[in-house]
Amino acid sequence: MDTDLTHASETLPRVRRGARLIALVGIVQIMSNIQFLFVNFEEQFLERGISLEQVGVTKAQIHAFNPDLANYISHLHIAIAGYGMALGLAVAALAWFGIQRGLPWAWWTGVTAVFTAAAVGLPAHFFYNLATVGHLGPPFALLTVFAVGAAMSYPTSTFTRGSKVHEA
Repeated sequence: MDTDLTHASETLPRVRRGARLIALVGIVQIMSNIQFLFVNFEEQFLERGISLEQVGVTKAQIHAFNPDLANYISHLHIAIAGYGMALGLAVAALAWFGIQRGLPWAWWTGVTAVFTAAAVGLPAHFFYNLATVGHLGPPFALLTVFAVGAAMSYPTSTFTRGSKVHEA
């Protein structure tokens, strides 16, 4: 049977460690978005690190002003939490079952997905003055750990079809 690359037991320890860091980031992403989902249904309503200083109104004030707007914001929170959990799950699975085995397609898929999400989602925080340390600090910390894991697990030409690979 022709496999793409070597099996997990034959991959470099560096690649396995990097993939496990990426999987950890995916799991933390899931947990963070579960927390965000629950905040949506609480009085706080706002994301971690965002306060009245940034938005100027409470959940009750938004609801009193326009209940439909409050529902719209709530539905966005729910959708973002769902997409964030899905991205975390996909990245963790890609890391554990593909990147850890040295599969380049899994590495490229996971890295492209995470950096696309960051490239699209993060700039608006600065534009709208929502880039507080409490709000963006944790995501930037996760992105840093992810980048370290991605660098460690980068698929190199060291992996060849059917050959056993050892760390040099």
